Amino acid sequence: MADNNNNFEIKKTFGLGVLLKLTKKNVPGIKISTKGNKFISNVSLNELSDAVNATMKTHNIRLKIK
Repeated sequence: MADNNNNFEIKKTFGLGVLLKLTKKNVPGIKISTKGNKFISNVSLNELSDAVNATMKTHNIRLKIK
């Protein structure tokens, strides 16, 4: 995984928090922390995106956008 120079930050939402917690639990090396109203990861956007996509596929989670 990436070093701390490539941290990724995103605004907190409940649904994203649940998904990131599940990702952190199921993908080795992913660390998610909070700072104010943001989630901060220890990996880059691309690495976090890959980890979240893998988590969603493993748990058969699909996004529903209205």
